[in-house]
Amino acid sequence: MIRTRDMVSPFIKTPIMALTTTTQVTETLDRAKAILIALPKIWTIDAVSTALALARILERRDKKVEIVCDGFAAPESLRFLTGIERVAPEIRKLQSFTIGLNISRAKVDELSYDIVGNELRIVVTPKSGQYDARDVRTSVSSHRYDTIVALDARDYASLGDVFSRHTDFFYHRPVININHEPAGEHFGNINLIDITATSVAELVYRACKDAGSAFLNEEVATGLLAGVIAKTRSFKTENVTPKTLEMAADLVSAGARREQIVRSLYRTRSLSTLKLWGRALARLKFDPGANLATTALTRQDFVQAGADEAHLPDVIDELIANSPEAEIVCLLYESPSGEPTVCGLVSALKHADALGLVRHLKPVGDRRLARLCFPGADLIEVERTVLQSINAALGKVPAAQSHPRQVNSPTPALAP
Repeated sequence: MIRTRDMVSPFIKTPIMALTTTTQVTETLDRAKAILIALPKIWTIDAVSTALALARILERRDKKVEIVCDGFAAPESLRFLTGIERVAPEIRKLQSFTIGLNISRAKVDELSYDIVGNELRIVVTPKSGQYDARDVRTSVSSHRYDTIVALDARDYASLGDVFSRHTDFFYHRPVININHEPAGEHFGNINLIDITATSVAELVYRACKDAGSAFLNEEVATGLLAGVIAKTRSFKTENVTPKTLEMAADLVSAGARREQIVRSLYRTRSLSTLKLWGRALARLKFDPGANLATTALTRQDFVQAGADEAHLPDVIDELIANSPEAEIVCLLYESPSGEPTVCGLVSALKHADALGLVRHLKPVGDRRLARLCFPGADLIEVERTVLQSINAALGKVPAAQSHPRQVNSPTPALAP
């Protein structure tokens, strides 16, 4: 329960008089000892860089902090973020299982174990006498973390296996949900949400600033600035406000490595990425009525470019950057590996909801980026189906009655 009496928090220099959302967040983090920062499976640069910054802020206050993102593998473009390797792809060692044996009546002579199939067998040999089932007890330790912070996640499901494999943990620990997306659900026990903010980086910055404590150093400032630059496409989006620019100036003054951020995110592209982007650009089509840019890549395109699906985030970035009039970007491609499959990526940074544009095709993702796959389908057939879905969502044509056979498959790490 949040206390209402006056108190002084290490995060807050002035007494707490009113339970604002920021106050609830800082109080909860003050009481926490071990914190898990959880990121959505389809992560954003904003989420990753802000998580690293927030972890440093909390660790300076003697908190134990770990960061997890389902299936995360850091791309080369994010290697400039100090500590990027600490973002774990899964929750490890959440609980321990203890087996106790009463040895008051029979002392232990030998102890061994073996793994047979999926079974662990522990063999205890007494010096004399014997053990029976009444001598054995088992127990499960409490969870390693006492508090969860979800960054940039629209709901629990967006966390992927981090949530689905540990639902009991999430339902028995306080969850602080920090998000700026209008489509995000208020799934946390505490919801720090402001749709006027450009990013979760801006929300964390505001909360720390409101708390009145010193929190900035070079690494924290670099992480927060990277989040804002990534979400605003280097301050080009319409939601950038004077407060955002003031924040950026404060972060640069605190030592944020702006040039390194911009160079890493926007000026460094591998030759394979550029080749793949060139092929996507050559097929780019634009529908001015829907403000929709569409392109497609064949399996042969990946082969000739020496690229794979890991290069697609940069290709999407380049398509968005070079299609300023487009509100929606749709990239369709034949999967370069495995069984013949056609997948689609729908980016809607300037539109209300990417998932909503193709909802009846059962996509995965969030309002910024949706992914869908069609095993065994034809690229042209998929293009027709996806475009009909988008146009129907925009009210331009009736919704499709049928579509290629499809299945949701694991989504590659995409960072719009």
